[in-house]
Amino acid sequence: MPLRTRCRGALLGIRAGIAAAWGLALLSTAAPHSARAADRDFVDETMVAEGMRPGETGFELGSDARVDQDDLLQGWFAAALERGFGSRLVVEAVGLGLSRGSGLELAGWRAESRYVFLEGHRAPVAAALALEWEVETPAAKHSLYERVLIPRLVLSRTFFGALLTTASGGLAKQLDPVQRSAFAWGAGARWPDRGPVSAGLEITREPLDDATRIVPQVALVLPGETRVRMGTAFGLRGVYSFIARIVIEKEIEL
Repeated sequence: MPLRTRCRGALLGIRAGIAAAWGLALLSTAAPHSARAADRDFVDETMVAEGMRPGETGFELGSDARVDQDDLLQGWFAAALERGFGSRLVVEAVGLGLSRGSGLELAGWRAESRYVFLEGHRAPVAAALALEWEVETPAAKHSLYERVLIPRLVLSRTFFGALLTTASGGLAKQLDPVQRSAFAWGAGARWPDRGPVSAGLEITREPLDDATRIVPQVALVLPGETRVRMGTAFGLRGVYSFIARIVIEKEIEL
């Protein structure tokens, strides 16, 4: 397939995903304002050691435009559902799609859980244990399914009442198609943490893909329990040299 055709198809898919995400945000503005949206993690998935309200449910739509080392454009899409059990346990399920210009393909899925065992208002630092199980299909990377298990420790603290800092790390263990393991980590800072508009910076390391990214980003809190996260990831190492990402999250009643 010609490169121009592939890029045009990928761009159409990316635009459709962004339009759907923004549509969710715009529809939510008619709802009453609340000070807290469910997910407060960073754009490149560096976690914050914080739970959700008991029974709170969040729905996410995300869209990526990724440029690989061959300067080819890919469109990635994510839909996620997360649920709070009590004030400390959060469980999330994520489905991933991919377009290289010839239609949308299933790229994989992910399941995550997080348990906050130290809360920031009761201890000098908030701390959580997290577990992630990720499966990537042959469409995403290579001819075989890839399965990775990542347990993490997450530490977060707010300074001066508004500067949020967080860091996470754990042993990423790939089970298929080959067995190997390496230390994965991420760190980020955001200010002002709970403002209607905040700016942040994040750096992540995915050793199994030999990928290191630095991610400047902004977050917007909108009426109706809605939050928008936008960022641009610059690949210092790895397959992707540039990623533009937008994530819209809305609390829903189930």
